[in-house]
Order: sequence, then C-alpha cells, then structure tokens
Amino acid sequence: MEKIVKIALIVFLFLNVLAIDIFLYLFWNKENFMSMVQGDSCPAKCEEMIKNELTNITPAMVTLVPTKVISPSSTAKIVQRNSIQKTRSTQYIPIPGTGSTLDNVWTDLPGTEFYISTDDYSGLVGSYFEANMKLLNGNGLAYLRLFDVTAGIEVWGSEVSTNSQSFTSVSSGKLTLRSGNHLYRVQAKSLTADTTVFNSGRIKVILEN
Repeated sequence: MEKIVKIALIVFLFLNVLAIDIFLYLFWNKENFMSMVQGDSCPAKCEEMIKNELTNITPAMVTLVPTKVISPSSTAKIVQRNSIQKTRSTQYIPIPGTGSTLDNVWTDLPGTEFYISTDDYSGLVGSYFEANMKLLNGNGLAYLRLFDVTAGIEVWGSEVSTNSQSFTSVSSGKLTLRSGNHLYRVQAKSLTADTTVFNSGRIKVILEN
C-alpha cells in the first residue's frame, strides 16, 4: 500500500511540473500560440509543440518531495503503568473448646462454636483450618472438619485426619467460606473403636492488600 501511494505521488508531481512548463512556454510564446489557434492547422501544431516539450523534459527537471517517515513514538504515547505492590499478611481466628468422640459418623463437638464474617477481611486470598488432634491408642484414623451451622452444610476443604497417638498439628486445604457472617462448629469422627480427640484449633486467614 505504501509503495502504491509513493508511485501515485510521483506521477502527480510529474504531471504538475509538465503543466507548469507548458503554461510558461505558452505564456512566453504568446504570439506564436495565438497565431496557431487562429489558423486551421492549430490542432496539429499544438500536438507537435506538446510532443517537443515532453521530449525536452529530463529527470533532473522533476523535483520529488521526500516522504517523511513517521516513527511510532511520534504518533502514539506509550503509557507505562507502575505495578502496584501488594503486601500479604496473615491473621488467626482462634477456635474455642476441646472435645472427643468414638462415633464413626460426623459428631458435633459442643463448645467449639465461633463466628467468621468474610466482610471483615478485605483482600481475602485464602483461609485454612489448623488443628491439634490425635487418635487415642492410635489404631486407625481420626477425622475433624468444620461445619457451617448457619448454612447447614460442611465447610468444603476443611477435613483433616491423623493416625498419631500423640497430639499433632494438621492443616486443611483451602476453605470455602460463604459470604456474610456465619456460625461454625468443629465436628469429629473415628473409623475405629478408638477415640478422636480435638485439643485446639484456629483458622489461618491470608490477606493481600
């Protein structure tokens, strides 16, 4: 496309120069020109004059206007935005109470209720359930999880387990906390005849602002 534009520009300039030359020639040879137009032989003489003028034109007579190359920097502003550095911080929500159970189905541990409102944590990136627990006698597996009392459903991602006979710290995957202010409770179960014991726990909250 750019090549076609350049060729068109050259042709246009050439024709303009030609027209100017013919005009100047006719102006200075007004008497000859007038004598030609008065006679019957004007068309042939005019044609011969134009041919002679075209023959006398040399490339040096044609002045080309250089094409200005516009760099991208002159047509557009490049706006560089400074990246905003965010800071991560960690907060902990303690879980009250302790409890244990021999049941092999999920069982509420009374006294372990607590509230979490997601509206209180701006820039919430993730939250995790951390617990200190053991399986009494250590035969099988002990399980804990969080239950959303307000929504009436378990907290997805909160389940943890251990087969340790001594208290050990475990951490869940990323929790799915529902929006709003909800009441939560710890639940436990054991898949054997041994006891699942919950000693303490907390919610780890990661913020990014």
